[in-house]
Amino acid sequence: MHTTDIISLVLLIIFGAGYIIKLVLLKKNDKINASVLAKGNKDFSIYSTEMFVRISSSLWLLIWISEIIFHTQISSIVGFLFINTYSTYIGIIITALGVGIFILATIFMKNSWRVGIDKNTKTSLVTGGIYKFSRNPAFVGFDLMFIGLFATYPNILTLSVLIVNIFAFHLLILQEEKHLFSMFGNEYEVYKRRVPRYLLIF
Repeated sequence: MHTTDIISLVLLIIFGAGYIIKLVLLKKNDKINASVLAKGNKDFSIYSTEMFVRISSSLWLLIWISEIIFHTQISSIVGFLFINTYSTYIGIIITALGVGIFILATIFMKNSWRVGIDKNTKTSLVTGGIYKFSRNPAFVGFDLMFIGLFATYPNILTLSVLIVNIFAFHLLILQEEKHLFSMFGNEYEVYKRRVPRYLLIF
């Protein structure tokens, strides 16, 4: 393994640990099963979107692990789209930023955080902390991790994972926006007008 592979592995472990710890804490402290992605009785549009996200994100994790361990063999088969040492380190930085933003998002979300759309429990609308700057900071974190993986290991596989996951997660955001409006009405509309979907003006 190269140094960048080791750093990428550490970032993957940090992301995975943060994700799992949040689920466990919600289950233990609040008796909340926060993992509801493509689970339960949901409209077809929500269920199919969540299943798309589940499949695409699983593929992302599989490719990430494979690139860390076998990127030399993978590159010999599919080739690099470009080779640049600087882009590799930039990719690591982008990935680290994505992991950090994702973990911050789960912290500020407190016990309202869910993996998927939860139709069964009423949560509070979180608008403070990092949510003052983005309505979907966890998804911003994911998008940065997708981009970071591609920049670190630039080939057709990581490019495909980047495009598919950004599209899938965007569809999930659109479903979540409908759900939040149905739950919070005007309160969410005011928040939506004030804070961008992603960052800056987007």
